[in-house]
Amino acid sequence: MSTEPLGVVLRTTPLRESDLLVVLYTDSLGRVSAVARGARRSKVRFAGALSLLVLGRFQLGRPPRGDLWSLEGADVVRDWTHLSSNVFAVAHASYVAELVGAMLPLETPEPHALELIVALWDSLAEHGPSPAALRSVELALLDLAGHRPALEQCAACGEPDLATGAVFDPLRGGAICRRCAGSSRGPGIRPLDDATRAYLRAVLDFESPSAARALDADPRFAPGDRTAGRDALISMITSLVGKPLRSLEYIAKLGAAGRRPEP
Repeated sequence: MSTEPLGVVLRTTPLRESDLLVVLYTDSLGRVSAVARGARRSKVRFAGALSLLVLGRFQLGRPPRGDLWSLEGADVVRDWTHLSSNVFAVAHASYVAELVGAMLPLETPEPHALELIVALWDSLAEHGPSPAALRSVELALLDLAGHRPALEQCAACGEPDLATGAVFDPLRGGAICRRCAGSSRGPGIRPLDDATRAYLRAVLDFESPSAARALDADPRFAPGDRTAGRDALISMITSLVGKPLRSLEYIAKLGAAGRRPEP
């Protein structure tokens, strides 16, 4: 079986002396792992397509046995590699690549996931890094993975009154009303006020990461509202993935060092 899907590289790992193990996200196959034989020794067959911030056309073949595809060649379709000098742009792009690789199942195509990656790269190229753009991608990926957080009513009982005493419980699916909050246990639980819910709902109203970036300067929301929304989504993602994301830790270190913008 051979195919030539459109896709992006999520991760590469050295394999033996000259090969690479390449994790791709493609439009027609979803997430796949492939061996690129000789990729570390010869760059000609892959034409610079095995890098972050590159949309490529990949020539994949699958042997009769085994789970790994064989990556025979690749061509660059579009690239955003001029962003490589912007440490925050690379960090945001790496974070979304890690999210897609961790949250979406193997070989289950979701074409919108590839569109989200490209849309974020376009947003980074046009306007630079944006916390709200990342929130937009996080919510969209949670939705694709079947874990869109409840924000309009209690995830446990359906109660619409979340005005007082509500919490965000990542293990129970999002907003939890005051009556049900007493039975929420475990890590990641945090208070959820109306302003934070309004911020996350506002992010959902935008159709693209580029459009959502308008919320970074929206006077309706205080910095604390944006931070609380970020922390709620990250707690949900971490609970689903089951481990901290390295790229997110790197973004946090950049912020702690006094560099901006924060995630």
